[in-house]
Amino acid sequence: MQYSIQRYLLLGFVTLVIVGVLTPVMRSIAMKVGAFDAPNMSRKIQKEPVPYLGGIAISIGVVFVSYSALLYADNSMHTFALASTVLLPAIAISAMGLFDDLKGLEPWPRLAAQTGAGLIVSLALISTNTLGTPFNNIYIDGIVTTLWIVGVCNSINFFDNLDGGAAGTVAVISIFLFLIAFDSNQLLISAMAIVTAGATIGFLFWNRAPAKIYMGDAGALFLGVIISVMTIRLDPKLLSRELAVAVP
Repeated sequence: MQYSIQRYLLLGFVTLVIVGVLTPVMRSIAMKVGAFDAPNMSRKIQKEPVPYLGGIAISIGVVFVSYSALLYADNSMHTFALASTVLLPAIAISAMGLFDDLKGLEPWPRLAAQTGAGLIVSLALISTNTLGTPFNNIYIDGIVTTLWIVGVCNSINFFDNLDGGAAGTVAVISIFLFLIAFDSNQLLISAMAIVTAGATIGFLFWNRAPAKIYMGDAGALFLGVIISVMTIRLDPKLLSRELAVAVP
């Protein structure tokens, strides 16, 4: 998959438009089914209930554009497999997040599902030889990778009830990752990063203060998997994983 900078930007723009169009649709659906984030006295400081389900628009945009780009530029099964080790677990954990948004989950089942998704991603990275061996021990590498994925997912989720918080943070991180991956010719990471940036910027049109919709667990967990795996696969000589998410 070989893209010029213009084509990467086109990928981001197309994703931005798709998510920007789908987000108000998901807002209407959330209002009809009663999926709201109600204010309280701790972290949810909005004045009125805000609809959830914006994460569905983000997930659709990222998955659709990512696979479409692969079909257009690279039909190899190897590249599809590498992309799917990120996207399929992200879709699965997003589905769990959607259930949580609609029905509610207790903390322990939610953590167990996140850990399971993180473990699946870790095993996929190990099996495709794209994890590396930072600790020279496959078991420690897998455990640390799983903890990293769970930690990033929950960090993004923490910012979701701040107007523009989660989407803005992920947008900045994604742009940062894109610039470094593009400069080092990491093509798949470049494409996924710019698509993620486009999705979150498109969502920000509706999520900026005062927010008209939140992404909910469905979006926060989906983006958490995407961001955590991109930082793992980014060339460690260029950027540490910790620095990649060092955004206030």
